[in-house]
Amino acid sequence: MLAQDTHAPKTVHGAQWGKKASSINLEELGSMLQLAVNYADNNVIAVMVACMVLLLRGYETEGAADAADSEVEAPAAAGNVDDDDDSYVQVQTGDGKYVRVHTEKFQDMMQSVQLLHTFVTEMEGGYFEAIPETAKVLLPLLTAREEYTMLCDEVRGTALQVWSLLIKSARLGAQERGQPNAMAKELLGTGLQAVFGQLEQNQETDFLHEISSGIAECIKNVGPGVLSNEEVRTLTSRVFALMDQSLARSAKHANEEAKNKQEASHLPQELHGGDEDDDEQGPAADEDQLRRNYEEILGAMMKVSPAEFLPCLPQCAERIQHWVATKENKVLGLYLVCDLLDHLKEHSESAWPIFMPKIFESIFDADADARTAAAYAVNLAAPLPKFAEAAPEVFKALAKLLSAPKPKKREEKAKVAMDNAVAAMLSMLKDKGQLCPPDLQAWDLALSKLPIKDDCEEAKKVHEKVIDMVLQQNQGLLGAENRNLGSGTWDHPRFRSEKMLPPCTKGMTRLV
Repeated sequence: MLAQDTHAPKTVHGAQWGKKASSINLEELGSMLQLAVNYADNNVIAVMVACMVLLLRGYETEGAADAADSEVEAPAAAGNVDDDDDSYVQVQTGDGKYVRVHTEKFQDMMQSVQLLHTFVTEMEGGYFEAIPETAKVLLPLLTAREEYTMLCDEVRGTALQVWSLLIKSARLGAQERGQPNAMAKELLGTGLQAVFGQLEQNQETDFLHEISSGIAECIKNVGPGVLSNEEVRTLTSRVFALMDQSLARSAKHANEEAKNKQEASHLPQELHGGDEDDDEQGPAADEDQLRRNYEEILGAMMKVSPAEFLPCLPQCAERIQHWVATKENKVLGLYLVCDLLDHLKEHSESAWPIFMPKIFESIFDADADARTAAAYAVNLAAPLPKFAEAAPEVFKALAKLLSAPKPKKREEKAKVAMDNAVAAMLSMLKDKGQLCPPDLQAWDLALSKLPIKDDCEEAKKVHEKVIDMVLQQNQGLLGAENRNLGSGTWDHPRFRSEKMLPPCTKGMTRLV
């Protein structure tokens, strides 16, 4: 067994390793990892961490050397690369020079970072001692400096995900050892400093997607009590500035599209280019998703530092008021509302007059994404005491929506919106059921829509909530003499066999 290998070095600093980093077999290393994790063998894991540290260091030094050896003049760069030589790619360094780099180097580095991802994921707090050494070799992948730029672009997103896991490991490891959360705080500050400058200077949406998503994970993983008021205020302002950049790019793209359509209108129909369906995958959709990623950063700050985020509420309310008034940004504004309700809860009430009317209006919006966001906002607001004022009208709106014909099979977004409306109705019945107009028959209406299965994340929460209410003998759900548990409601093939249910509906057979 691996634990009995007395020749294995017991250090994560790699001092006893004389083997060249690039000669380490990554597949064998991955297999060793699984065995080591299964047997909780910290000594073997420490050796493998040393391997990975050496390996990534080797890529740094070899990459810099290759850059110097293979440098070509920038003006002629485009013509100096053999198009048939697939083993090399041409990249531009941070100082504007073009170099040729072997593609295998990118592939091996990505595999190394992915293995580190597995290490930290599996070990969590057990990785605590190896964090400083690992952070040293990951940091160059997060920064864009001269010779490092060419090696970072393909792996930076994954490296940032690993960095977020290091933050989580540092937090958990400190808790297990009774230490303050100092290392996680330092990692967060270093990581944000490394990547935020790139976010503000880079205009490539693919790059921005990965980095913005990684930042949100870093903040979520640091835990509560780390970000100060000033740090939250500064980060919030920077995120809104990034959103403004994205909105400016979207406006520019929309103007270009309008101009192109105007020019195309003078051409014969058969010469018209493009496809309306391309809008779902085009630059506009990319920018929409990017802004959602930026909004997720705001939500992450609210989650870990709700009190510190409160001074930013007026700024958020101002943005929401502007966004929900436009068709293009309504959904973005509604999801910012959802985070305020989810994390600030009743402390967000000062902004309710700004966004609550738009939530109620959006329950019937033509845009399925807006209906989804509005229903989710109702779901989150249902437990809050002040929401009782709106409860009767909300019940009526949701009942009207749930009574409409169900979406067609191919209307995926509409089906997700309907699932969220069911979830909102159940939350309202659970928390504000006494305020439901009796003539609506809301329980029968909601139960007739179960199980929901198109929004799996929401379905899991809904089905757990239903099961809990049954176990708590909720009379509204059970009905008179438990009639809602009879065959008329639950005796349906979808409930009779776990094999027939998608993963998000597992557990519903407990009700049968």
